Amino acid sequence: MQVLVSVIVIVSACSIARAQNYVIDQGTSDALTRYLHLNELPMVTAQFSTSPGGSKQLILTGFVATQFGRNDAERIAIGYLNDPSVNMVDQILLDPHVEDMRPPAGSAAAAPQSPNNPDQLWNKTMQGIYKNGGQTPASNGPMLP
Repeated sequence: MQVLVSVIVIVSACSIARAQNYVIDQGTSDALTRYLHLNELPMVTAQFSTSPGGSKQLILTGFVATQFGRNDAERIAIGYLNDPSVNMVDQILLDPHVEDMRPPAGSAAAAPQSPNNPDQLWNKTMQGIYKNGGQTPASNGPMLP
């Protein structure tokens, strides 16, 4: 049930951003998402957009294991954009089980893997959410890349 509520909150917040006529900058969004993945945040995505009036907004979504991870995602994103005028909307959810997905230090699995590894982690987590009763959000626009 908590997962369903979380998904509803994310969809609602994304709807608010669209209601203000923000236009998504897909290139910046994709580049920042890749940068977050390279900085050990494989389950965090970024959506950067601007309004016709010039306002800038960054929506961070996904999952991290700790509050430190959430703060780190914000810090990395702000540093990447290097623009203090960006309005940050942090929708990252804390889930301690995300840490269970990390391979043990020193194991062969801890070595760098294919570039698709963050996507594989994301898909595995989303499959677990759906398996445990979460529902696919309504397709009224892009929620996550």
